[in-house]
Amino acid sequence: MKEFTIAGKQGFVRIELNEVFGFPDQTSYLGGYDVHGKIELKSGNYFVKDADLWFSTGQVYKFFLELQKCYNDLQGSAIFSDSENALKINLNFNKLGQISIEGYFQEIPSEENTLQFEFESEQSYLGATLQQLNSIFEQYGGLKGKS
Repeated sequence: MKEFTIAGKQGFVRIELNEVFGFPDQTSYLGGYDVHGKIELKSGNYFVKDADLWFSTGQVYKFFLELQKCYNDLQGSAIFSDSENALKINLNFNKLGQISIEGYFQEIPSEENTLQFEFESEQSYLGATLQQLNSIFEQYGGLKGKS
């Protein structure tokens, strides 16, 4: 099972790739392969545990590229969102290596029950995240899948 974690001072977001569909022959319209995963999220005293999430390895790859650029440049934003718009994570970098992580998660789209979160991080927390994302890229490839 593959996963990646975005950690900060008062929280984290962990996304697992539990089932990858079509690998290696059938790619998703979102790029890469369709994924059924799980999310665990903690922000202060609020948390989400073991909730379903649908996305693609292509979306993970795009996030990886954005995050890598922000990490190297110490500026910009990297955004990850799922295919059903239930999750959005926005990492905003400043030149001092500080990162504001904010977003939302809504487990059931038809219900008005949304967890909005925000916590701080810094560049040193993201080394492991980039390694995890690179491992996913090496296994599943980019937007066109594993060629």
